[in-house]
Amino acid sequence: MNKKINFKHSDDSLRKTFKTIHAYDLALLFEKINTEERLQLIRLIDDIRLRDMFVSMAHEEQEDLFNLLETPKQKVLLRNLESDDLKAFIEEFEEEQEKEHIISLLSAVKRKAIHLLLTYNENLAASIMSTDYMTLSRDMTIKEATDYIVISSREQDYIDTIFVENSDKEIVGLIDLKQLIMTRSGKKIFEVMVEDIQYVYEYETIEKAIEAVQDYDRNCLPVLNSKKQIIGIITADDVFDEIVESSEEDYQKMALISDHDSSSSAFRRSRQRLPWLMIAVVLNLIIATILSLFQVTLIQVIALVLFQPTILGMAGNIGTQSLAVTILGLHLEEIDGKKKAKKHALKEMTVGFINSLLLASAAFIFVTIFLSIAPTGSQAPFAIASVVFISVFASMFVAGTMGALVPLIFNHFHIDPSAASGPIMATINDLVTLVIYFGIATIVFI
Repeated sequence: MNKKINFKHSDDSLRKTFKTIHAYDLALLFEKINTEERLQLIRLIDDIRLRDMFVSMAHEEQEDLFNLLETPKQKVLLRNLESDDLKAFIEEFEEEQEKEHIISLLSAVKRKAIHLLLTYNENLAASIMSTDYMTLSRDMTIKEATDYIVISSREQDYIDTIFVENSDKEIVGLIDLKQLIMTRSGKKIFEVMVEDIQYVYEYETIEKAIEAVQDYDRNCLPVLNSKKQIIGIITADDVFDEIVESSEEDYQKMALISDHDSSSSAFRRSRQRLPWLMIAVVLNLIIATILSLFQVTLIQVIALVLFQPTILGMAGNIGTQSLAVTILGLHLEEIDGKKKAKKHALKEMTVGFINSLLLASAAFIFVTIFLSIAPTGSQAPFAIASVVFISVFASMFVAGTMGALVPLIFNHFHIDPSAASGPIMATINDLVTLVIYFGIATIVFI
C-alpha cells in the first residue's frame, strides 16, 4: 500500500480514508504503525472490516491486535470469524492455557464446533472445513427457503451454495443461491435441486478434497459423517490456501529448510539450516577424499578437469527433472499403487536412456572438436572424448534413475518424497557422477 496515512487528521476524515482501503492493505498498515495509531485504527473501522483485516494478518500480528482489544470487542471479533479461520488462529498458540482462554470467549455452539475441528488430524479433509454453512429441507418451497435464508443467515455463513437435507438430515442435493433467486416461489426445493453432488467424508484426506474440487469445478464441497450428514464445508478458497501452504512446505523440504518463518531472526534461521549444510560439507569432504584416490589420473590426464563441470551439470539437470516429475506425480496421486509406480519408473528410465545417449553423443563430438583445435596433454582427443561419452551416458542414466526411484522408495515407506531432494541428494549425485567419470578415466588411461 503506497497511501500515506496522517493519523493527526480528524476521526471522520480517517474513517472515510479507511473505508477506501482494502482489508489486506489495512493489515499491512497495522504492521508499520505504533501502538497508539493501531488503537486509533481499530476504533475507527467497523467490526466486519476488523475481521477481514485480522484474517489477512500473520499470527504474530493477529495476536498483537487481539491483545489490544477489550474483552467485549474480542468476543465480537471471534463471533464474526469463520470457524476455519478461528481454528487456525487458536492452533497457532503453543500453550494449552492460551488456547482454552480464547475458546472460553466463544458462544457454546461455536465452542463445540471448534473443539470438534481441533480433534481432526491435520491431514484429514475435516481439519480444514468450516462449519459456517446453511442447509434447507427438500420439502420447502422456494419462498420458504428464501425467507429462511434472509432471517437465519449470519455474516460469516457461506450461502453461495446451500445444501439440501431429507428428514433424516442426510444430504440429498444442493442448490446455488442464483438458482434459488431465479426460481418461481411456489416450486419445491426437491424439484430444482442438483442431486449429483460430490463430497468427501470426514475421515478422507485433504488431497481427496482438493482433487474433488479441481475435477468437478465446484466452489464448495460438503464434508459428511458416516451417516451421510453434512458436518462442514470446504470452499475453493480453502483448497487454494492448502495448495499454497503445501507448495511452500514442499519447497522448504526440497531446500532442507524446516519451519521457515519470515519473522524469525537471522540466528534462528541460521540454526535451522546449519545442520543440513554441515551434512553437505561432510559429504563433500568424502567426495574430496575419494577424488584423492584418482590423483595420479588427474595429474596424467589434465584435460579431464575441463569437462568435469559439464558432466556434473548434465547429470544434475536430468536427475532434478526426473525427481520433480516423480514428486509431482505422487502429490497428484497419478502414481498410485505398485503397478503405476513400476510403470512410471520404467518410463523415466527409458527417457533417461534416450536423453543420456543423445547428449553423450553430442558431448563426444564437442570434446573431439575442442581438443583437436586446442589440444591439452598427450592423450588423443578421441580417447578423452570416449571417456566423456561413457561418463556422460552412465552418470546421466544413473542420476535420472535415482531421481525416479528414490522418491518412490520414500513414498513406499511412508516418508515424504520431497525429502528426497535438496542439497543432500545433489551432493550424493555429484559423488556418484565423479566416481563414474574418474573411475572410467583411470581404467582407460592408467
